[in-house]
Amino acid sequence: MLQWLYDHKWQIVTVLLLVGAAAALWAWIEDRHSAELAVLRNELARNDQELQAASRQVEELRAQLGRKQEEIAKLQRTNDRRIQEVTSNAYKQARALGDDDLLAAYNRLITGARSRNADRERTDSGD
Repeated sequence: MLQWLYDHKWQIVTVLLLVGAAAALWAWIEDRHSAELAVLRNELARNDQELQAASRQVEELRAQLGRKQEEIAKLQRTNDRRIQEVTSNAYKQARALGDDDLLAAYNRLITGARSRNADRERTDSGD
C-alpha cells in the first residue's frame, strides 16, 4: 500500500490540489451568492418598509376622504333643508300676495333680468 502511494504521489497531490481548488472556488461562489442574497434581503426589507409607509398613507387618505365625504353629505343635507325652507317660504309668500302684487313682482323680476342681460351684452361687445 505504501509503495502504491509512493508511486502515485504526484497524481495524489494533483488530485488534492484540484479538490482544494474546487473547494476554494465553491467557497468563493458561495460568498458571492451570500453577498448578493444579503443585498437582495436588504432591498426587500427597504421595499417592504416603503410599502408599509405607503399603505399607512393610503389608509390615512382613505380616512380623510371618508371624513370629507361625511362633511359634504352633511352640507348637502343642510343645503337641501335650507332650499326647502326658502322654497316653502316663497310659496307661502306668493300665495299670500294678491294677483296684482304677484304680477308686479313678476314684472320686476323680468325687467331686472332683461336689464342684467343688456348690461352683459354691452360689456361683451366692448361698449
